[in-house]
Amino acid sequence: MRNVVISGYYGFANAGDEAMLAAIIKALHSKDQSLKITVISGNPEATQKLHKVSSIHRFSPLAIFSAMSKAQLLISGGGSLLQDVTSKRSLLYYLSILTMGKLLGKEVMLFAQGIGPIKSSFLRKLTKYVCSYVDIITVRDKDSLYELRRIGVPENKVYLTADAVMTLPQEPKDFGRKLLDEFYVPQGRMLIAIAVRKWREDDSYLLEIAKAADRLIDDRNAHIVLLPLQYPLDVEACRRVQQMMVNKVESTVLAADCDTEQFLSLIGNFNLLIGMRLHALIFAAVMDVPFVAVSYDPKIDGFVKDVNGISAGRVVDLQADNIINCVRKALFHKDANKKKMEELREKAMLNAEEAFKLLHK
Repeated sequence: MRNVVISGYYGFANAGDEAMLAAIIKALHSKDQSLKITVISGNPEATQKLHKVSSIHRFSPLAIFSAMSKAQLLISGGGSLLQDVTSKRSLLYYLSILTMGKLLGKEVMLFAQGIGPIKSSFLRKLTKYVCSYVDIITVRDKDSLYELRRIGVPENKVYLTADAVMTLPQEPKDFGRKLLDEFYVPQGRMLIAIAVRKWREDDSYLLEIAKAADRLIDDRNAHIVLLPLQYPLDVEACRRVQQMMVNKVESTVLAADCDTEQFLSLIGNFNLLIGMRLHALIFAAVMDVPFVAVSYDPKIDGFVKDVNGISAGRVVDLQADNIINCVRKALFHKDANKKKMEELREKAMLNAEEAFKLLHK
């Protein structure tokens, strides 16, 4: 039996990261059901229950050493792990995991990563050094590819694929509709989901989103569903948008903790999604739901570019008028990106193929 260890930002109830882990596990097991997978997690008990795999705590070095010693492959899985905007310590942590894998003589892969920004010159040099020794790096967008080239990582180690979540199949909409009924979301109306998060102290962008939501209610007889992708962390931002709205009664904060399949089912019931969270946008793309992005991070811009999607702009200068104009475009061109999505799904499958090449070296 072959053993794989997966490292990432798991066990923190972030729907995007848990979706990436689910996609990686499904892709690996689709090729070899007998693979033993151990996930390094912030909450091993939750990870074991949710993903049906072995799990160890991210701050248990002896357990990580033991699991890695028995493994043939270490996967640093998905997400924006190698960046120092959120935390320099976080970047150092993930680089240390990669370094341990190579020191133990293991095959090491960065799996559909989003790279950067890395602002510290020291950390850029350290990232270059560590990544130059890993066996293969697949990145989910062109900006990540360019960032690694700027840092100086050898080009022959880096391949452009797509986000692992793109490999997930569409889910039936039944669960999502049942959940909407439990929150008394009306049927027979246009349903627009808005997925926001807290971003720094200035929440003027939430006011612009609230203004746009009111106009969508007036102009399109829409009901607004404010959707926290990271539960319960995003609930506060969702409630703040609702508080700022004039037509509060025509909105619902759907404060529910959903897994990946449940989120896909839920999002499939919407006519449109306006989203800040990257994986809210990817879930919409998987379910063929038109979306409008609001960018707070280069990873949002990278995804929008790769799918020829529509962005209402950055949080720092967001305007309600632009959101409304982008909604019109997204609804009018709702079938325009299907071919592009199929291309990305095919690229995303290459991540698992490259992992298996390493397993069978």
